Amino acid sequence: IVSGNLGNHHACILSRRMGIENSIKSDCAPLREIVLNMLNGGINIRAMRDITRGGLATVLNEIAEASAAGIEIFGGLSFAEAEVQGFCEILGLDPLTMGNEGKLVAVVPAEEAEKAVKIMKASKYGGDAQIIGKVCVSHRPVVTIKTRSGANRIIEPLAGEGLPRIC
Repeated sequence: IVSGNLGNHHACILSRRMGIENSIKSDCAPLREIVLNMLNGGINIRAMRDITRGGLATVLNEIAEASAAGIEIFGGLSFAEAEVQGFCEILGLDPLTMGNEGKLVAVVPAEEAEKAVKIMKASKYGGDAQIIGKVCVSHRPVVTIKTRSGANRIIEPLAGEGLPRIC
């Protein structure tokens, strides 16, 4: 489950550095309320990470590696707001590898996922929370996404420097 749309912070900072005018705002926000609400709601959080450097793709690959499992991301989901998605398309960026400063990913039991999303959405900064995939048995730790054509594409962690350190 992710607590909201991806890439806003990265796109905002990069836009300003490149002098590109748009209305993209940073997603910089505290995650404390979302986490406390899930804990107080009895959600059995198996893993949780903030989605910062390297973006969701890197964080999910780290979780897959640490748990020796596969992660399947559901294809066809919108991971970014329309303006951020357009920004990414123009510059050849992927919202899955972009930095965020106010988002988290949580791994919870499948039977608790809907409840966890409802709790996140009731939090001040979790309004765009969504279930994005599932953990699965795999012969190797790998993150995949189902493409429009029905094939599984491997999601690699970010290689190199996505955005020079700013904080």
